Amino acid sequence: QQEYQCCLEREFCRGRAGACSDPSMGEQLRQRLRQEPAVLEALQEDGPAMVARGLQGHQDLGLALLGLAGAFQQLEMAAVNLYLFPWRKEFCTVQTFSGAYVHLLRPALPEEDLLRSFGRLGYERCDQHCLSVSQRLPGPELVAAACGFFACRLECEILAEVLLRLQPHRPCAEELLEARRLAGDVEACVEMLKKLRMQCEAATDCSDDVDLYQGEMLDSPEDMGGKDTAPGKDPSSLWGSEGSEGGMFGQELMSSVGNPNLDTTSSYVFQEQELGASRSPQVPGEPQDWPPASPEEAMKLPCYQLHSCLHQGVLPSYCCTTCHQLHASACTAGHVCRSQHLGQELRSEQQQRLWLQRTEVDMLLAD
Repeated sequence: QQEYQCCLEREFCRGRAGACSDPSMGEQLRQRLRQEPAVLEALQEDGPAMVARGLQGHQDLGLALLGLAGAFQQLEMAAVNLYLFPWRKEFCTVQTFSGAYVHLLRPALPEEDLLRSFGRLGYERCDQHCLSVSQRLPGPELVAAACGFFACRLECEILAEVLLRLQPHRPCAEELLEARRLAGDVEACVEMLKKLRMQCEAATDCSDDVDLYQGEMLDSPEDMGGKDTAPGKDPSSLWGSEGSEGGMFGQELMSSVGNPNLDTTSSYVFQEQELGASRSPQVPGEPQDWPPASPEEAMKLPCYQLHSCLHQGVLPSYCCTTCHQLHASACTAGHVCRSQHLGQELRSEQQQRLWLQRTEVDMLLAD
């Protein structure tokens, strides 16, 4: 924590402020975490539990880890802002309807975890749409919180590295986290999961009831490093529009909010994911596989629409064939459709883009 604090202050004196991006600091902590996962709990007591809850219910753990890394970077940024700029009033308020909160924090972590994390920084809920600092915390407490969120971000990238080395197979979240906890070292963790996979394949020959691994082959490099949960090109900040007009530091802070790729020293895992995979054959059942239809048959095809949850740059993850709408993974209406309607999960990025294109054409034709 002391080294982290020195890193923040050194960058601040150089005219740069924000989440930690020092290569030596990031690599030093990353190596400690790779060998001793217990370091995470030492720096952030509820860190392992938050990561586990953030991955719960996600089929594509790569995308979930990318979203979690971005969320922890947001929380780290909030702590750093309060530490470096205690006089800035705009950082004393967090708008829960802002783009960063709605599109980065809420899809990645449960609301209880978000309120608890902001509570560590001195924020309390004022009303349904606002969190405000009720008491200013001492600098060391803010640095400790920021360092803990930084460690959580690095842990997400280490887990993504483990997944990358297991391709084309992907364990479920429980298996991944349990192996990480028991094995400790990353190399031992990878070997443990590989042995589990081999045991699974051997058991499958005798019984169809054993299924340690779920999911399909990755269809594109973006399947784990895609941007479904990433913000648009111009995301709103947590602190509203005031923070973007507060001089050099304010502009630099706001431009980095919600963009995990700006920290090139701590996002190499996701970049490697984007470079390493190749596309697999087209998945049967996608829109372009349908046989040619006559004009009469084409008129009978349902007209699909994009639900309001699909903002620019977000790919759909579910297609409801009952209400003829596409939904994002974190959409509440989409979860209702999954439980009450007929539809299909869009697992690969190729399939998601094809459905997105088909629906956009449907909407243009309807207009």
